[in-house]
Amino acid sequence: MSIDMSILIAVCGFALSVGTFFVGRMTAAKTDGFADGELKSDVRHIKDSVDKQGDKLDTVIENYEDISIELEKLKGRVTALEQRVNMLHGGDGA
Repeated sequence: MSIDMSILIAVCGFALSVGTFFVGRMTAAKTDGFADGELKSDVRHIKDSVDKQGDKLDTVIENYEDISIELEKLKGRVTALEQRVNMLHGGDGA
């Protein structure tokens, strides 16, 4: 009977070890899955933020180009006005 009891204890210990191993593996897999999901979520948020900043930058570039065109037009008008003033000023004999 003592041999039967020791075999029973050994089998129970083995079963407990195997059960504990699989429970540990499942817990580790859940933890890894959670970490992966969190990382993917963070990357998605960063990508969305970069896309928004890119859109804002595109708007700034368009505004800069519009202002640059208007500035060139204004320079041309100033040059024309300077020429008229010089012509009028020179025409007065002064």
